[in-house]
Amino acid sequence: MTAPRRLQTDHVGGALLALMGIAIVVLGLNYRMNTLVRMGAGFIPVVLGVIMTVVGICVALLADRDAPPGQEKGAIRTRHFALPEPPDLRGAVCILGGVAAFVVFAAYGGLIPAAFASVFVAALGDRGNTWKTAAAIGAAMSVFGVLVFHYGLRVQMPLLAWGS
Repeated sequence: MTAPRRLQTDHVGGALLALMGIAIVVLGLNYRMNTLVRMGAGFIPVVLGVIMTVVGICVALLADRDAPPGQEKGAIRTRHFALPEPPDLRGAVCILGGVAAFVVFAAYGGLIPAAFASVFVAALGDRGNTWKTAAAIGAAMSVFGVLVFHYGLRVQMPLLAWGS
Protein backbone atom coordinates (compact mmCIF):
# COMPACT_ATOMS: atom_id res chain seq x y z
CA MET A 1 0.00 0.00 0.00
CA THR A 2 1.39 3.38 -0.95
CA ALA A 3 1.41 6.39 1.31
CA PRO A 4 -1.23 9.01 0.55
CA ARG A 5 -0.07 12.03 -1.43
CA ARG A 6 0.43 15.16 0.63
CA LEU A 7 -0.96 18.46 -0.50
CA GLN A 8 1.87 20.73 -1.66
CA THR A 9 1.97 24.42 -2.38
CA ASP A 10 2.14 23.60 -6.11
CA HIS A 11 -1.18 21.76 -5.86
CA VAL A 12 -2.82 24.74 -4.18
CA GLY A 13 -1.17 27.25 -6.53
CA GLY A 14 -2.16 25.27 -9.61
CA ALA A 15 -5.74 24.96 -8.40
CA LEU A 16 -5.97 28.69 -7.65
CA LEU A 17 -4.49 29.54 -11.05
CA ALA A 18 -6.99 27.25 -12.78
CA LEU A 19 -9.92 28.68 -10.81
CA MET A 20 -8.82 32.23 -11.60
CA GLY A 21 -8.54 31.30 -15.28
CA ILE A 22 -12.05 29.85 -15.29
CA ALA A 23 -13.41 32.98 -13.61
CA ILE A 24 -11.70 35.19 -16.19
CA VAL A 25 -13.16 33.10 -19.04
CA VAL A 26 -16.65 33.34 -17.56
CA LEU A 27 -16.37 37.11 -17.07
CA GLY A 28 -14.80 37.59 -20.51
CA LEU A 29 -17.69 35.82 -22.22
CA ASN A 30 -19.95 38.69 -21.14
CA TYR A 31 -18.19 40.89 -23.72
CA ARG A 32 -18.13 40.64 -27.51
CA MET A 33 -15.49 38.27 -28.91
CA ASN A 34 -15.60 39.13 -32.66
CA THR A 35 -12.76 37.64 -34.77
CA LEU A 36 -8.99 37.35 -34.59
CA VAL A 37 -8.54 40.23 -37.03
CA ARG A 38 -11.17 42.40 -35.35
CA MET A 39 -10.96 41.46 -31.68
CA GLY A 40 -13.73 42.44 -29.33
CA ALA A 41 -13.33 43.44 -25.70
CA GLY A 42 -13.71 39.86 -24.47
CA PHE A 43 -11.25 38.19 -26.82
CA ILE A 44 -7.97 38.66 -24.93
CA PRO A 45 -9.43 37.94 -21.45
CA VAL A 46 -10.99 34.70 -22.68
CA VAL A 47 -7.79 33.54 -24.40
CA LEU A 48 -5.64 34.42 -21.37
CA GLY A 49 -8.17 32.75 -19.05
CA VAL A 50 -8.00 29.53 -21.06
CA ILE A 51 -4.19 29.64 -20.99
CA MET A 52 -4.20 30.28 -17.21
CA THR A 53 -6.56 27.35 -16.67
CA VAL A 54 -4.39 24.95 -18.70
CA VAL A 55 -1.19 26.10 -16.98
CA GLY A 56 -2.82 25.79 -13.55
CA ILE A 57 -3.95 22.24 -14.27
CA CYS A 58 -0.46 21.32 -15.50
CA VAL A 59 1.18 22.83 -12.40
CA ALA A 60 -1.17 20.93 -10.08
CA LEU A 61 -0.75 17.61 -11.92
CA LEU A 62 3.04 17.84 -12.12
CA ALA A 63 3.60 19.01 -8.52
CA ASP A 64 5.25 15.84 -7.20
CA ARG A 65 7.49 15.15 -10.17
CA ASP A 66 10.20 17.71 -9.42
CA ALA A 67 11.26 16.75 -5.90
CA PRO A 68 14.96 17.50 -5.31
CA PRO A 69 17.29 14.47 -5.10
CA GLY A 70 17.47 12.95 -1.63
CA GLN A 71 14.08 14.32 -0.67
CA GLU A 72 10.95 12.25 -0.77
CA LYS A 73 8.13 13.46 -2.92
CA GLY A 74 5.63 15.58 -1.10
CA ALA A 75 8.07 16.64 1.64
CA ILE A 76 8.42 20.33 2.30
CA ARG A 77 12.00 21.57 2.57
CA THR A 78 12.71 24.10 5.29
CA ARG A 79 15.81 26.02 6.32
CA HIS A 80 16.28 26.67 10.00
CA PHE A 81 17.99 29.70 11.53
CA ALA A 82 18.81 31.40 8.24
CA LEU A 83 17.87 34.83 7.03
CA PRO A 84 16.00 34.86 3.76
CA GLU A 85 18.08 35.68 0.71
CA PRO A 86 17.41 39.07 -0.83
CA PRO A 87 15.31 38.85 -3.98
CA ASP A 88 17.07 38.89 -7.33
CA LEU A 89 15.54 41.89 -9.05
CA ARG A 90 17.47 41.61 -12.32
CA GLY A 91 14.66 39.79 -14.13
CA ALA A 92 11.94 42.16 -12.96
CA VAL A 93 13.98 45.25 -13.80
CA CYS A 94 14.82 43.94 -17.26
CA ILE A 95 11.20 43.03 -18.02
CA LEU A 96 10.01 46.48 -16.96
CA GLY A 97 12.88 47.99 -18.94
CA GLY A 98 11.78 45.98 -21.97
CA VAL A 99 8.28 47.43 -21.71
CA ALA A 100 9.71 50.94 -21.41
CA ALA A 101 12.00 50.30 -24.39
CA PHE A 102 9.00 49.19 -26.47
CA VAL A 103 7.09 52.36 -25.62
CA VAL A 104 10.00 54.64 -26.49
CA PHE A 105 11.11 52.81 -29.64
CA ALA A 106 7.54 52.32 -30.88
CA ALA A 107 6.93 56.06 -30.68
CA TYR A 108 10.18 57.07 -32.38
CA GLY A 109 11.38 54.06 -34.38
CA GLY A 110 8.53 51.77 -35.43
CA LEU A 111 7.68 48.13 -34.90
CA ILE A 112 11.03 46.55 -35.82
CA PRO A 113 13.25 48.58 -33.45
CA ALA A 114 10.60 48.47 -30.71
CA ALA A 115 10.24 44.69 -30.88
CA PHE A 116 14.02 44.16 -31.00
CA ALA A 117 14.79 46.55 -28.15
CA SER A 118 12.06 45.24 -25.85
CA VAL A 119 12.96 41.58 -26.33
CA PHE A 120 16.71 42.30 -26.11
CA VAL A 121 16.37 44.14 -22.80
CA ALA A 122 13.95 41.57 -21.36
CA ALA A 123 16.21 38.66 -22.44
CA LEU A 124 19.10 40.18 -20.50
CA GLY A 125 17.07 39.51 -17.34
CA ASP A 126 18.03 35.84 -17.58
CA ARG A 127 21.52 35.35 -16.19
CA GLY A 128 22.05 32.49 -18.65
CA ASN A 129 21.77 34.82 -21.66
CA THR A 130 24.75 36.67 -23.06
CA TRP A 131 24.28 39.88 -25.03
CA LYS A 132 24.78 37.83 -28.24
CA THR A 133 22.03 35.40 -27.22
CA ALA A 134 19.75 38.29 -26.28
CA ALA A 135 20.42 39.92 -29.67
CA ALA A 136 19.61 36.67 -31.49
CA ILE A 137 16.38 36.26 -29.53
CA GLY A 138 15.51 39.91 -30.23
CA ALA A 139 16.13 39.48 -33.96
CA ALA A 140 14.06 36.29 -34.14
CA MET A 141 11.18 37.83 -32.22
CA SER A 142 11.33 40.95 -34.41
CA VAL A 143 10.86 38.81 -37.52
CA PHE A 144 8.04 36.92 -35.79
CA GLY A 145 6.44 40.18 -34.64
CA VAL A 146 6.54 41.67 -38.14
CA LEU A 147 4.99 38.55 -39.66
CA VAL A 148 2.24 38.27 -37.06
CA PHE A 149 1.39 41.88 -36.25
CA HIS A 150 2.20 43.76 -39.45
CA TYR A 151 1.29 41.20 -42.11
CA GLY A 152 -1.04 38.84 -40.24
CA LEU A 153 -3.10 41.13 -38.02
CA ARG A 154 -2.39 44.33 -40.01
CA VAL A 155 -1.67 46.40 -36.92
CA GLN A 156 -1.43 50.07 -37.91
CA MET A 157 2.14 50.64 -36.77
CA PRO A 158 4.92 51.53 -39.22
CA LEU A 159 7.78 49.06 -39.50
CA LEU A 160 10.37 51.84 -39.47
CA ALA A 161 9.57 55.44 -38.58
CA TRP A 162 12.75 57.19 -37.52
CA GLY A 163 12.11 60.26 -35.40
CA SER A 164 8.35 60.52 -35.93
